[in-house]
Amino acid sequence: MHILVTNDDGIDSPGLWALAGAMRAAGAQVSIVAPAEEQSAMSMALPPQANRELRAIIPPAEFDGMLAFAHNGSPVACVTIAMLSGVLPPIDAVVSGINRGLNSGTNVMLSGTVGAAMIGAMWGLPAMAVSLQYRGPEPMPWHTAAYAAQRLFPLLAQIRDQAPLVLNIRDQAPLVLNINVPHIASPSELRGFRQTRLSEFFFGHYLDIGLTPPGPAERAQITFHFARERIPEFALDTDDGAVLAGYVSVTPLRPMIDGSPVRLELPDQ
Repeated sequence: MHILVTNDDGIDSPGLWALAGAMRAAGAQVSIVAPAEEQSAMSMALPPQANRELRAIIPPAEFDGMLAFAHNGSPVACVTIAMLSGVLPPIDAVVSGINRGLNSGTNVMLSGTVGAAMIGAMWGLPAMAVSLQYRGPEPMPWHTAAYAAQRLFPLLAQIRDQAPLVLNIRDQAPLVLNINVPHIASPSELRGFRQTRLSEFFFGHYLDIGLTPPGPAERAQITFHFARERIPEFALDTDDGAVLAGYVSVTPLRPMIDGSPVRLELPDQ
């Protein structure tokens, strides 16, 4: 299986290379097309591509022979280039991450990490987005998230082959596995893997915005403070709840829905 690895934290992120290593260890052929600089919170944006550069990267020694490119565009642009430019062999799956920080609840609508996986699914490919809980100054345990990604790698082949009982898939609609990993130093300390739903978490409810100096808004500096102390508890069957309880959360997402359960009272003309 040929895996395209990308991210939204940029080509220099250690999480990107940890994920590439995990996919290699799982037995996949790996290529990378990732943003030249951080492109967080780009969702599925595809900005105008005039005068954008695709630059070959020399991978670290342990990735000898792997094709790797940096592109000064969005994560979705990186996947699109990989699919259409001909610089890579045909791609069998898209894996995005490892993101610095969770992509859970409504954050999946903002995430460039998830957006890259979503566009892969829209190409008809199995896709996975991997994110790791962030805890301020504490070192990021990339190896724990890489372990989780490697363990979940076989699901990509099962989705590709459309095995009938994988994650209750009953049709051939595109599917993204959104993986969130708790900030745990050793993989042996993980409590396991849980299939989850999105939590109701919305970051806007926990932002404090201030003006400096206080008073009239003209030419004031705006400050954002994320009030983590106000975050509530979440049910264990949600992505946020599972991660906070020490589990790797696996949430199936689909980039395309038809909205048929909703009945709207539309005007006649």
